[in-house]
Amino acid sequence: MKKILLPLLIVCFQTSIAQQPDRLFSPEELKADADYYFKMLYSNHPDPYYYYPLSEFEDKKNEIYAQLDRPMTKEQFAWIIGEVNSLVDIHSAVSFLGAQDIELEKMSLFPIVRIREDKLFLADNLNGDITEINGIAVSDILSDCRKYFNWKLPYEPNIRLLESWLNVFFFYKYKFTAPYQIKLRNSNSIQTIKGISLDEILQRDGLFSNIRGMKKKDLYNDSLKVYSYIIYPKSSAAILYIPTFSEKRGDEFQKTLQEFTEKVNDLCIKYIFYDLSNNNGGTDIGEEKALDIVKHDTIYLKLNRIDRVDGFNEKYNVNAIMLLPNFGCNIPPYRKLFVFQGLITLSAADNFCRIIADNKLGILVGDNTGEPTTAFTNTSSYRMPNTQIVFLCATKWVDYSDYFHSETLHPDIYWDINHNREFTEKELNEIIQYDKEHTQIQK
Repeated sequence: MKKILLPLLIVCFQTSIAQQPDRLFSPEELKADADYYFKMLYSNHPDPYYYYPLSEFEDKKNEIYAQLDRPMTKEQFAWIIGEVNSLVDIHSAVSFLGAQDIELEKMSLFPIVRIREDKLFLADNLNGDITEINGIAVSDILSDCRKYFNWKLPYEPNIRLLESWLNVFFFYKYKFTAPYQIKLRNSNSIQTIKGISLDEILQRDGLFSNIRGMKKKDLYNDSLKVYSYIIYPKSSAAILYIPTFSEKRGDEFQKTLQEFTEKVNDLCIKYIFYDLSNNNGGTDIGEEKALDIVKHDTIYLKLNRIDRVDGFNEKYNVNAIMLLPNFGCNIPPYRKLFVFQGLITLSAADNFCRIIADNKLGILVGDNTGEPTTAFTNTSSYRMPNTQIVFLCATKWVDYSDYFHSETLHPDIYWDINHNREFTEKELNEIIQYDKEHTQIQK
């Protein structure tokens, strides 16, 4: 099954340089861009009204069009058309953040925050929530920001994504700059806090922004290798970092996988770790070959699927053979596979983890994935004809609910993966030991 799954998470964090940022687009041009988005959605999406009924969808659409009554810049239009994201899946969303033309890397940003029960806290101080920032009520800010998220999608990934994007809203929409004036609940005084750098944020909270040991933008630098591995012979453990299933990285992935496999087989390594906790998908690059790292029987992919083809929906019940048994291969029979997953394990990466779980090939470690058990995938990318704003449109619907009954894919072992440092030999051994003890308890 081909999976062209390029989630919005990558698109939105690639801040593009807006051409003629001060140019005003006429209402006719803006409405033509909106028309183009909805035309592509209605033509290519299996079910635009999956999350909201037709009446609610059209009401929101009419609200958007009603605001296009005056000339606007690309940035101003982006904030309006971006509200359509509250209605659709992330694979069919508008990249409204791509209309900005200043890089956050150069800014002094607001410190890391956490949202708990619609209240905003500094990550370093969860005892008192922030009620004001630079004189604006936090409740108003959060209410405004929530307009760009579909809250019928899994809540936890949405909240973590909102936390990571708040600095974008603070700077581009509210024009906040450091130092920041904040007010805490039950306090009459205003506190001044310094900003921090983007690098500091990424070192402490890599979610949605970093991969292990490098910046996510390096995934798009053809001169850099993004797959790496470490082998610990003394512990008989090895880890392969797999940050993407991007088509452009397919050859590099296969080459690294082959090299890794040969070395761990030669050394008879017992414990294999794959890190997909920062992998937000890609396309079909033969990633199923990575499952041959352990001995297995026939491996199946099982799901229900709807494809949008030439304006019509075609339904399938998929029970496909992914790999045949590999019992004759030079693989230690006692080998065990562990796979790190997390909130940004999406699309093709989520599918990979589900194959492991359904076929009982290994142990999932980390956090819940961010991809719903029923989801829209197989994304095509488009540009609006006038403003050139990028948007996506899903063309497939996949449903794993016959085989998985939770909202997203849960791990077998919950583990702290919300950082961008590489996993140490000590940490891998702790996971191995935890699994041994946990298995014994289950028995």
